[in-house]
Amino acid sequence: MSENKNKQNYKRIAISCAKVISFILVFVIILEALSLTVFSKNNATKYKNKFQNAYNFVNEVDNSIDIIALGNSNLYSCFCPLKLWDKRGYTSTVIASPRQTVSMSYTMLTEVLRKQSPKMVILDAGMIYEGVELTFDDDKKKTDRLPVIPYINDNQLTNDIQNHFTVFQLHDNWKRLSRNPKDKGAETNYNHGFYFNKKIKRTVPNKNMNYTDSVSEFPQDSKVYLDKTVALCKSKGIKLMLINAPSLNEWSYARHNGVKEFAQSNNADYIDFNTLDDYEINYDKDFRDKGFHMNYYGAKKITNYIGKYINNTYPDLIEDKRENADYSYWNDDKEKFIKNNNIKVF
Repeated sequence: MSENKNKQNYKRIAISCAKVISFILVFVIILEALSLTVFSKNNATKYKNKFQNAYNFVNEVDNSIDIIALGNSNLYSCFCPLKLWDKRGYTSTVIASPRQTVSMSYTMLTEVLRKQSPKMVILDAGMIYEGVELTFDDDKKKTDRLPVIPYINDNQLTNDIQNHFTVFQLHDNWKRLSRNPKDKGAETNYNHGFYFNKKIKRTVPNKNMNYTDSVSEFPQDSKVYLDKTVALCKSKGIKLMLINAPSLNEWSYARHNGVKEFAQSNNADYIDFNTLDDYEINYDKDFRDKGFHMNYYGAKKITNYIGKYINNTYPDLIEDKRENADYSYWNDDKEKFIKNNNIKVF
């Protein structure tokens, strides 16, 4: 009798386990289906949403990109791939989203390298201190981490899951979807990840850039994924460059020193536009807000400077492809960029 009860118990347990496994499998299949269709990375680039720039790389032709630029909104506001193409014939793509972290950038880099073989990776150094308050020697404020936005955090596993099952990142964006041809935010793949904005907001110089010997240490999570990024680039033979766009509210000389030390110890280039002598910021015309993000006019200056630096420092690293027929679609993208954004002087 007891033997029959045991068999019945085993059978019930087996049935329960099968139901749980079946539910999980169905749930995963639904997530996969939604992530590949309605909430796919490709759709994210077609509709107006906060990940439109970050996933633009999915539309790039395989093995066509010379430079991959990773960072947060500072980067997609200041680095214009089509301007770099026009001046130097270099192909590039920006992979950036608001408040993007180093760990998320590393996750995106591992993905894009499956289809691209770039010569250079540009990292926006500003995201290293994402969520960290500015502190000074005479300041009583503590260095506290600010709350992390739910869809972006510093956990590699979470980043990988969200990057694969994009429904977790894009599920709420249906409220703002737009494919109105008159909406300049819709279907802007020709921007190659750049966020176009001609709005002008007058601002004032950064008061935190007085010289100091102090060094602002990296948050531990940023350091971990910076080291991973350096190792990945070295394994692929990719040159690494760190840059800081002019940031009038979130940057200091102590942070500059921290990034400079890291770049020197890892044989990486570093351009900090907050400290250059041969670059002049126009505080009346180069920003679209109160010193957080550059506008198109400022982005042209930043991009041209980076292109000139690369050409002078590594003259044989990247080929000028402007006369290469295989890349003629970049000229088409340039014309779309000019027409759709109503640009009189490119």
